[in-house]
Amino acid sequence: MPKLDVYLRSIEKFGATGAVITTGQAVTLRFPTGDRHATQVTPHDQVVGIVREVAPPVVFDQLDKGRPARLEIESGGRRYDVNVTPRGSVWEIAIDAVGPAAAAAPAAPTSSPSPPAPPPRTRASTPPPAPRPAGRSPTAMPAVEAAIERGPHDGDASPTGPPIGAALDQLTRAARAAQASDLYLTAGTVVVHRVHGELVSAGTGVIDADVISRELGVIAPPEARAAWAEVGTAMFTYGDGSGRVRVTLARDHRGPSAALRMLPDEPPPLAQLELGANAAAVEGWLGQRGLIVIAGPSGCGKTVTLGALVRALGERRRRVVAIEDPIELVHASAWISQRHVGEHMASVSTGVACAMNEGADAIVIGRVWSEATARGVVEAVSGGHLVLTTVVAPVAGVALDRMIAHLPADQRELAHGLLFAALLGTVQPVVAKSGERSFEITSPRA
Repeated sequence: MPKLDVYLRSIEKFGATGAVITTGQAVTLRFPTGDRHATQVTPHDQVVGIVREVAPPVVFDQLDKGRPARLEIESGGRRYDVNVTPRGSVWEIAIDAVGPAAAAAPAAPTSSPSPPAPPPRTRASTPPPAPRPAGRSPTAMPAVEAAIERGPHDGDASPTGPPIGAALDQLTRAARAAQASDLYLTAGTVVVHRVHGELVSAGTGVIDADVISRELGVIAPPEARAAWAEVGTAMFTYGDGSGRVRVTLARDHRGPSAALRMLPDEPPPLAQLELGANAAAVEGWLGQRGLIVIAGPSGCGKTVTLGALVRALGERRRRVVAIEDPIELVHASAWISQRHVGEHMASVSTGVACAMNEGADAIVIGRVWSEATARGVVEAVSGGHLVLTTVVAPVAGVALDRMIAHLPADQRELAHGLLFAALLGTVQPVVAKSGERSFEITSPRA
């Protein structure tokens, strides 16, 4: 069965009007009531493979030359328009259900066994109509068959009603509109926003346990749902159509709860951070070997700051391997490889070893919060690489001490000497009560 058929069946199963598959992004299902997104990212080789199986050679030659193409496909008794738009290393496949398949001529009566169903019929034509915009939502897809499966509640989706998860999208849209950095859902209480560091009611009334379980359960990956049920906590990321959302699932005396961190759709350009007088110094660090630490309390903007620095490295065409758990902001650059611990590698240590063997110019450890991540930073720094990471700390001055404290006591002295010698500098985002962000930048080499 062609891989594309998996997506066509999912369109039918969920009652969608179409789907968009984009390199480095999650699959988007389109509904009259709004887009829905899967939680996994589609790698470029899978996107190309989907097209290669169904496109005639002449069409694929056209795509290889960077020209868009349109296919008409009949499958399962329905007709689909498939518009493929190549943009260098990023391809987009927009699928639209356009109606029932063309009626076939009646077959002559026969007593012989029915032949197997033919593969999807494909017709090519050019030029294509303008492609439909895709939502962005990048975390890695282990198999194409899992692209649109969303959880145990997907059977409740109705072609005539809003899909499961629509209420959650409304909540995150409202949070973004209120400029909230976080959205808190707790069974039996009101929905709460964190706006410029202050907690305020979202004004949506009380949310019950069933709604939290259903809405979060439908978007959570299977391993996160299992951990939520078995150990009471889990973390994952997904795209809500307006940006990325990092979800921390938990349980308390009231029942299920979740904290949702609102993140942008993609990392901003480094210039957009407005680092001020120290901007040139920070940009200079990116051309050296050593350690860059983004530090500060929770919610100050460490993830976005790290993303901007990594994006800048990709724009300089430097090979970057990012080791994350989970992947938060997804980079479209071909120079940046993002890897989820437990999915793309067994451990942080194996990820660092692989990056070093590849000759990566820079190694990113998404955040230091355990012995494994602290050890990964030490290993990467000792290998002579540029290393970037984030640390939760009240002030940047204690960030390295907080990192080293995760290591066994007998390793701390050696790690202290290594990391302090390699430290290029620290960046601490500071958010004022007005919501404006500034940066405190320090360097021991200044």
